[in-house]
Amino acid sequence: MRRIKLSGLVAAAALIAIVTTVQAKADGLLSNASFFQLSSDPGSVSLTVPGQPAPVITKITDSTVFAGTCQDCMLPMEFKPAQAGKSCVVCGCAVNNATCLAGKPVKDGTWQSMMKSLPYGVGLTAVYVDSAKPESGLKKLTVNLRSVILPVSGLDGLTADQLIALAKPIGATKAELLDAGKLLSITLKVDYTADKAAKLEKAITAANGKVAFPGAS
Repeated sequence: MRRIKLSGLVAAAALIAIVTTVQAKADGLLSNASFFQLSSDPGSVSLTVPGQPAPVITKITDSTVFAGTCQDCMLPMEFKPAQAGKSCVVCGCAVNNATCLAGKPVKDGTWQSMMKSLPYGVGLTAVYVDSAKPESGLKKLTVNLRSVILPVSGLDGLTADQLIALAKPIGATKAELLDAGKLLSITLKVDYTADKAAKLEKAITAANGKVAFPGAS
């Protein structure tokens, strides 16, 4: 993958992301979420969504758009599931779209492997075909590596200062508990990675909490 380090490109990517988010909010379709696992239902994903007591199951269709930032050239990118294994739409290189969006090799070039390669709890912006019905399927799914939404337990006694101290080693600028302490929401100044996910889990354990992986007993 080619490396293009231009502050102007990064600023452009950030601006496009902001405009997209504002438009989605205006349409009343935006839902913050995070990803942990594929659903047992073929073609579907299981999302953790604030305000929802159970994981939300929604479908990836042929017309679903995956969006985010190419981790090679830092340009905004969008592609449909059938294009996941094709050459990057913005890099002009031979690396597939799935790899460029995930920031790590996705050898088979499938959207399923791309999703599984993302660090657990990574922030997502979901736009459903019908905003009131997640089961209607995803119109667009945007990966936000600067956001984390993590199901947790045992942290509800921590103060705001203790929460930010817990998450600061992974680059957090904001940390708060949602849904009566069941979700830890973190905003980062650096990209969230598998290494940071492991480091965060250790910090949560040290604070006498735990990551409440969906489906775990």
